[in-house]
Amino acid sequence: ETAMLGQKAFIFISLLTTINARTHKDPALHPKWSLFDDEVCGTREIDRIIGGKDAELGSFPWIVRIGYITPNSTKEPMFRCGAVLVSKLYVVSAAHCVTNLPFHLTVGAIRLGEHNTMTDPDCENDVCADPVQDYRPAQIIAHDNYGNPSFKNDISLIRLDRPVKFTDYVKPICMIRGEQMDKQYIGETSEVAGWGIYDIENPKPSVILQTIKLPIVENEKCVDAFKKHADIGPTQMCVGGMIGEDSCGGDSGGPLMKVDVVGRKEPRYYLIGIVSFGAKRCGASTMPGVYTRIANYMNWIMDHMHP
Repeated sequence: ETAMLGQKAFIFISLLTTINARTHKDPALHPKWSLFDDEVCGTREIDRIIGGKDAELGSFPWIVRIGYITPNSTKEPMFRCGAVLVSKLYVVSAAHCVTNLPFHLTVGAIRLGEHNTMTDPDCENDVCADPVQDYRPAQIIAHDNYGNPSFKNDISLIRLDRPVKFTDYVKPICMIRGEQMDKQYIGETSEVAGWGIYDIENPKPSVILQTIKLPIVENEKCVDAFKKHADIGPTQMCVGGMIGEDSCGGDSGGPLMKVDVVGRKEPRYYLIGIVSFGAKRCGASTMPGVYTRIANYMNWIMDHMHP
């Protein structure tokens, strides 16, 4: 009988361990998972990246720019935030890029396929990309609990006014699933890309898409760095903050990307975070950046998506 009790206890503890190890349900079991384009996602035509330098044409076909307009303005939208294409109809960004905007700004344009902001189409070594694709937001959903507490739940979902036409220069990033949901990626390398706009009120952008590789570090580094301003928790990620590394390569709201092989023959790019906030002074600072952890919001994203 004692042996039987011991066995039951062992089984119970094993069950608990299994439950704890898998804190998130596999998103692939969600009824909306099929809205993601699992076949074309996360691949690109070129396969070489130079850290901290100009990205090559077509490096990140899922990178999105959010353009803002003022009431009654006829000017070209001001591009002040990044986002990432996740399906034919949806992009994911930060909540702070779509709510409580300064100067009566509203989201007026969602631009895909951008590389060099001064030219259209963009060309490199006699190869030209397709012209940019501009969309309007049909629906903007910021997380209900954004900012409660400060800086938490900094994520938003934007539905486009029509389905995206996928090309070599415009395609979605892959969404994480299965065992990726519980990976912390500490000590591993991630990538950000953008035009280097960090502050909506004082943009100093690059003309050409920039990319940089950054290490994922323990959340404690961000807890220490931002303790006066924010309470960093498990729904957030801490990235960069090493001396001599500029953690301002990405745009606010843009993607934190990780190359991974998950039941596939070739590596693909996966979305693991969204640029949330960092030090005001980029470049000179060794402050890490804080990112919204996508694993905690996969269900939220899918719950708000529609065919």
